[in-house]
Amino acid sequence: MKLLLGVFRNKRFLGQQLADCLLVAILAKLKTEKKSMKSLYRQALCRVYVGICRQNGDLERARLFSYSILKEDFPESDKLTLFIASTWYSLFSLPGLINKAMQAVTRQRAKGQVLKCLSAYLGWEKNAPCDVEKLITGTLVALKTGVRMKFQPHDKCGEDLCPFVWEHIFATELLCSQLQWKWTHDNLICKELWPIMNKWVKQRKGIDQAGFTADITVAAVLRLIGRLGQLGLKKRYVESVKNVATVINTFGRHANAEGVPWGVQLATVYAIYDLAPSNPKEAMESLAAWRSETTRTVPPAVTSCITQMGSMCRQIR
Repeated sequence: MKLLLGVFRNKRFLGQQLADCLLVAILAKLKTEKKSMKSLYRQALCRVYVGICRQNGDLERARLFSYSILKEDFPESDKLTLFIASTWYSLFSLPGLINKAMQAVTRQRAKGQVLKCLSAYLGWEKNAPCDVEKLITGTLVALKTGVRMKFQPHDKCGEDLCPFVWEHIFATELLCSQLQWKWTHDNLICKELWPIMNKWVKQRKGIDQAGFTADITVAAVLRLIGRLGQLGLKKRYVESVKNVATVINTFGRHANAEGVPWGVQLATVYAIYDLAPSNPKEAMESLAAWRSETTRTVPPAVTSCITQMGSMCRQIR
């Protein structure tokens, strides 16, 4: 630890390779020992990590680290956020939805002296963070309208979502990690996301002509459901997630026969993969049926997903 702090305090430039190795080692230690590690040690490692990122000008890596601290149930995440902010304030001055989500979640978790310090340091007295549920409502509006949303080609994933869409998905995932799985399932998935899917299906069949739901909106909803399901699995709500997965698995199994657009098909495949731990056998059967019927070139990421799911199925036999 003294060596790490010495490296941080010595402001000579670290070679990129050495810096990367050090950051990977710190991240691995934090993830594997986040519950057992002493509080002061955890705080010091966070400051060292962000300090190295700052020294190398790697703002995005530091922001991802801050996001993970909040989403991955780190103890005293509000206090860690305070130490991160004091190390590199620019992380929390960036525009965008993810920054708003990070501040909203931190504001809900912070109490006592930590809240006072964060409020003063981040200017919350004059510009308070948005309410978590209101931010989720805003992301839903953006997803439904489809404005600035599009598919984009990706070498490994095929037709992927553009960065604007992913920003909304990641922000919503963080916000829902704060509200927990039951709220997410009952209020977001059941009341908001399933109706979007149902409307799109009816629209394609000519049943529902009220309004228009774009293919990119449905692809975004599918990827979001997959990400949210992982939150439920982490909290051991396996049966509840399994029910969600069954709907997605069925949709994917019939995607080719129903003529579902390719970008939506791929989003379905990735959602099936994300939800697979709740019922690996059913997920594998759905993807195998889909794979046997498609005439398109399957992206490398899909092949990797199928291979990993096959391994998962073999392990539970």
